[in-house]
Amino acid sequence: MQRAWQDLLILAAVLSEVVLTVLFDSGSGGLWRGGLMALLAGALLWRHQHWRWLLPVVLAVNALTASLSILVIAVYCYATRSQGRLRTLLVGVLAVAAIATSLLATDPSQAPIGVGASALTVTAAVATGMYTGTRRILLAQLQQRAEQAESGRAVAQEQARRAERTRIAREMHDIVAHKISLVAMHAGALEVNPQLERAQVQESAALIRETATTALSELREVLGVLRGDGEDAPLAPQPTWEDVRKLVTVSQAAGITVELFDFIDDPVPDQLARTAYRVVQEGLTNIHKHARHTKSRVALIGEVGTELVIEVSNVLPKGFTTDLPGARMGLSGIETRVMHAGGTITSGPTDDGRFEVRAVIPWPTTT
Repeated sequence: MQRAWQDLLILAAVLSEVVLTVLFDSGSGGLWRGGLMALLAGALLWRHQHWRWLLPVVLAVNALTASLSILVIAVYCYATRSQGRLRTLLVGVLAVAAIATSLLATDPSQAPIGVGASALTVTAAVATGMYTGTRRILLAQLQQRAEQAESGRAVAQEQARRAERTRIAREMHDIVAHKISLVAMHAGALEVNPQLERAQVQESAALIRETATTALSELREVLGVLRGDGEDAPLAPQPTWEDVRKLVTVSQAAGITVELFDFIDDPVPDQLARTAYRVVQEGLTNIHKHARHTKSRVALIGEVGTELVIEVSNVLPKGFTTDLPGARMGLSGIETRVMHAGGTITSGPTDDGRFEVRAVIPWPTTT
């Protein structure tokens, strides 16, 4: 649409000069000059596709008509498109030389005035065209940068959303998997021991209810964060070092044969305790799922200024199968946690016939 308006303005300006030329030059010279101006005006409509050679040719032919409008339009259009200043200046000199040659051939007495006026006109057209072209390039670059910034912002937001979804999924797994595995264990014990006394059944049922209620409560907290109930609310109840020890106690109450070797005497920072809690929790959860009939142990070793070593291991079961799912999402999650804390973690069978999860995390000195 903008290009159409520009073409109409060019045609209007040149045709106006054609009419004036024909009216004030009543001879045959006025007619052929007016006709040639009209042809050059039509040629200017193709300036977008072939400006590199078309505009210099128009300026050269314009020496025969001495058209001011064609001179200004052609020089301006070339200057706006050409990124080479030297070429633009050469085209401007060519235009002035062509006009000067025409004036010297027709009216030598008026040639100095005409050449001076043409030079000033071409200079103004070149300067304006260069400014317009530079401005267009700058605006295009700014628009491109804005689009790149917007695209980069969208990519960053998508990456942040993915990272947040992964973090929430990890939290939900950590919260739910351990307690649901306990529920499954207690329910399985009731199923395989139908001769239990009423008091024992009630105790197991109460433990199942308590564990399930706790899991649902913690899950609601995560879902509350997803709904936006609190911007600063933690994704899950934040465990302390005492909760690490309680994990072993709860597993023992659930019937798991697990020993705790606790060699920690110094206070453990909360952030380090949370990482240790998730490692022990995941290790015990896997034991609940896949090795609940074997002997297992949890070892906690370390001191301030060195490292905290966490080992959760069990005797490899023989021929035991489980219908509880295990997609290694938990191990992947604690690997991320430990690495983020600057530590290392390994998991797998050992030479003495055990499966071991071992994490080594730096324990900085508190200031």
